[in-house]
Amino acid sequence: MRFAERMKRMKGREMLNMMELADRKDLISFAGGFPSPETYPMEEIKASFFRVLNEDPDGALSYSSTRGYVKLRELIARRMERNYGLDVTESDIIVTNGSQQALDLTGLLFIDKGDVVLFESPSYLGALNALKSYEPDMIAVPTDEDGICIDALKDTLEKYGQRVKLIYVIPDFQNPTGRCWSEARRRAFMELVQQYEVAVLEDAAYSELNFSGRKETPLVSMDKANQVVYCGTFSKVFCPGIRIGWIYTNPRWIDAYLLLKNNVDLSSAAITQRQMADYLLHNDLDAHIAEIIETYRARKDAMAEAFAREMPEGVSWNSPHGGLFFWVCLPEGYDAGELLKLALKENVAFVPGQGFYPNGERKHEFRMNFSNLRPEEIQEGVKRLGRVVRIFLGRAD
Repeated sequence: MRFAERMKRMKGREMLNMMELADRKDLISFAGGFPSPETYPMEEIKASFFRVLNEDPDGALSYSSTRGYVKLRELIARRMERNYGLDVTESDIIVTNGSQQALDLTGLLFIDKGDVVLFESPSYLGALNALKSYEPDMIAVPTDEDGICIDALKDTLEKYGQRVKLIYVIPDFQNPTGRCWSEARRRAFMELVQQYEVAVLEDAAYSELNFSGRKETPLVSMDKANQVVYCGTFSKVFCPGIRIGWIYTNPRWIDAYLLLKNNVDLSSAAITQRQMADYLLHNDLDAHIAEIIETYRARKDAMAEAFAREMPEGVSWNSPHGGLFFWVCLPEGYDAGELLKLALKENVAFVPGQGFYPNGERKHEFRMNFSNLRPEEIQEGVKRLGRVVRIFLGRAD
């Protein structure tokens, strides 16, 4: 049998390889973008499932509405109001199977074959792959330490005109680079895009993992033209296996998303939606997030110290103020994919950066996750990697 033509666009195996590496017990893996299982509130989760199944087993084990369990949507709306000062109601929210489903539904809603989708460069490869399947032209827009470059974005919007249907961005502690947009860049971005008929997909997966203690301003709070689709998730601050994400956008688009989600999966799982709502009612998620942040801050510091000690001259890295990742650069001309082959022989892994670019450029960069390993494991893994890097660069002691 012949596959659909869209499968020819699914070139990168990086995401699949990441998930497969998670099962290797002998490996110190910096590859996944996973939160640490040590942070999952196990006893509270068990208690929530027990209450849900004890109090309303029929509701928990039946279909949910396509829009999502109403109490959970109310609680999500309340958190968004409290955290960001947004005027959100439960009817503005759709519960999704993680934020990944929200990315896919957005592609299904907006993209026709031959349309143009703009991305930060580099960008999250899971989104690149989800949106590639709708056969757009994927156009990278340069970034710097403050976020997407406004002049380059304006030039790109002018060049492609009405072919541009969607701009995908991660303003908060971006995957893969860990960068966080400045307030000025956020405002300049929204001032520019409101001059064009284009949708903006704001991926807020890492927004609450902020080591500075402040809350960044979401793009959707500056949206005067009803252009932004905000995608939130509990995967990074609670646990990913529950698969609870959400879409928040204007009512007209909510209705369109509901039609699509009904066709795709009818609804998200009733039992996990009710469990999440019960947890939020009986526990302090903000206090839990504060504990996670302290855990991840210590792991981030351990990785930064190990890099400074183990990496040879010519290798550089960022200093993230939130999120889950470091972004590392080898000298120009070296291939991180080839480095990975050597690193795996020493039982250490990372993700080469090539897959985070729409056209696979800039092979000398790679991503390192720090959230899913203890500080001593991080230090040992970076020590191994440092030895491999020195050999790879011809600088072995």
